[in-house]
Amino acid sequence: MALGLWVCSCVEPFELNIESALRILTVDATITDTTDEQNISITETVNSNGSAYSQPILKAKVEVIVDSSERLLLTEKGQGIYSLPSTFRLKAGVNYKLVFSKADGTKYESTEDQVTKVPEIIGVHDDFKVNGIEKGNNFFDPANYIYLDTQDPVGDKNNYLWSWKLWERQSVCATCYNGRYFLTPIPARCREERSFTGQTFDYFCPSDCWDILASKDLNVFTDIYSNGQPITNRLIAKIPYYNVRGALIEIKQQSISPAAYRYFKLLADQVQNNGSLVDTPPAALIGNIKNLTNPNEAIAGFFMVASVRTVRYWIDRKAAEGKNVNPIGLLDHPVSPEPTGNDLTRPPFAQCVSSQTRTASRPNGWLN
Repeated sequence: MALGLWVCSCVEPFELNIESALRILTVDATITDTTDEQNISITETVNSNGSAYSQPILKAKVEVIVDSSERLLLTEKGQGIYSLPSTFRLKAGVNYKLVFSKADGTKYESTEDQVTKVPEIIGVHDDFKVNGIEKGNNFFDPANYIYLDTQDPVGDKNNYLWSWKLWERQSVCATCYNGRYFLTPIPARCREERSFTGQTFDYFCPSDCWDILASKDLNVFTDIYSNGQPITNRLIAKIPYYNVRGALIEIKQQSISPAAYRYFKLLADQVQNNGSLVDTPPAALIGNIKNLTNPNEAIAGFFMVASVRTVRYWIDRKAAEGKNVNPIGLLDHPVSPEPTGNDLTRPPFAQCVSSQTRTASRPNGWLN
């Protein structure tokens, strides 16, 4: 099952949009057996006048308890992000639990979870489709469908979660609405100007720059009816035909616990039934994190540990040649550079500012 979701890391917690002043704690807490920095995000979703927004939980004491004895204190990084020590490594056969307390003393804890093995990704392939992604009113964007193959282990009960990250070369590093781009004062940014109200200007990148796009699908699977069988042609992503020059995708295959699978499957089913995450779900989404003094508090998200296998695949997009289709580009509008004039101090380019969604560093595996 692959359904629309707002995802920015491994799995973004479900953010409820309910017509009330309800505050809902949201926890993004997935620990993996990779060497990547292990972060936990704790935020609060606030609904005000029908609009939901997220604010970080600051100055919390966050710990991971290992085998009911060792306590690992996480370091606050800002914006509700808390990091495990750089020396931390997930171990098989060991139980892990998340505990934290907010600045006001409210305490929370998760159930225990344990990592399970995940098989290797055997192969990845793609198929170009002219009518790839429906946009409504019988209009479609061309897209590459990305598939993978893996071998489900015999005898083990396995539950899978797939996600992806995409690098696309970007030529426009800033878009300014109702104003222009200025290098000074630092930091460089767009500034609104009354004389440019209603106008949009795009500023090209001075050198190589890549946008980083994350999966917006919740893709889960259980082998309860197919234990030990090959998993072939599993649809992982539908990547729009952004550029003719190709793109790089990183696919993550995770093994998750039965409890985590049930949680994400329920979430997927509710999204499917309602059609959108902004709809109030028909049943409460109960994760594995609770308030120790008020078990009725609504908490979104799920603490889990997961084994991960990762592969990078080059999408060459050569299959689009001769199909009479044009790339849709990464912008939501036609490119509109600032007109040149007599003011020679105007910046011709905008900086490629590195962030979670953009990088100036060439990705490993990039081919052109």
